[in-house]
Amino acid sequence: MESKVLYARSSDEAVEQLLKSTKADKASIQITVKEKPSKGFLGIGAKDGVFELFYNLLEEVDIFECIEDSVKEDKVENDEEINDKKIEVSNEVSTESKVNITVEDEIETARGFIEELLKNADVNADVNVSVEKDLLKVKITGDEASCLIGRRGDTLDAIQFLTGLALSKVNKNSHTRVFVDIENYRSKREESLKRYCYKAAREVARTKRTKKLDYMNPYERRIVHSALQNDRFVITYSEGTDPYRRVVIEYKR
Repeated sequence: MESKVLYARSSDEAVEQLLKSTKADKASIQITVKEKPSKGFLGIGAKDGVFELFYNLLEEVDIFECIEDSVKEDKVENDEEINDKKIEVSNEVSTESKVNITVEDEIETARGFIEELLKNADVNADVNVSVEKDLLKVKITGDEASCLIGRRGDTLDAIQFLTGLALSKVNKNSHTRVFVDIENYRSKREESLKRYCYKAAREVARTKRTKKLDYMNPYERRIVHSALQNDRFVITYSEGTDPYRRVVIEYKR
């Protein structure tokens, strides 16, 4: 019995590579998985598996018969592929023609996307999805989930953005906004930002000197502007270009 080590995304792909490169008897093939393939995170870092295949070579008298069978198999596979393509196109047309995407469809799309992301990141957490008016809220809870928040919520913001893209693929005309939170980070961050900007505003009111806050994303800048919009002593505005855009607190003259 012969053997060969191949790198492939699946055992089926390894078998296909073997049949193309050798005169192996397909019925005799035995597969040993030496290293499992990895999908990576969001498609990044994907890695082929390592497969060792044991097989017998076809006898010479059977080669022509094998070729004939292969041609027949290719014809059947091509016919099946054409039919699959027709079904796929039909489904796409059906999806595009589906005008009324329900709230349940959007909830399941968001839930499925987040759960797949957590699975690829090897993070064990619970996902709760609800809708309030045009806002779809995704709450992720669990001790391991905090690792997906990132520095000042950068990773969390990216997850929120990608979830919105996933909804757009289901319904391009959707007006539903997406809000993703992990372990109530958003509310904790909001309270922290308010304390920070109130302290900075008191300093500006006392010294009458303009103060520039740390760089913030649009969501955080809105929190600061809203918190100080009715302040008697200071005004706020933003300057710079994202991601280096910040709130400026200036004494009201």
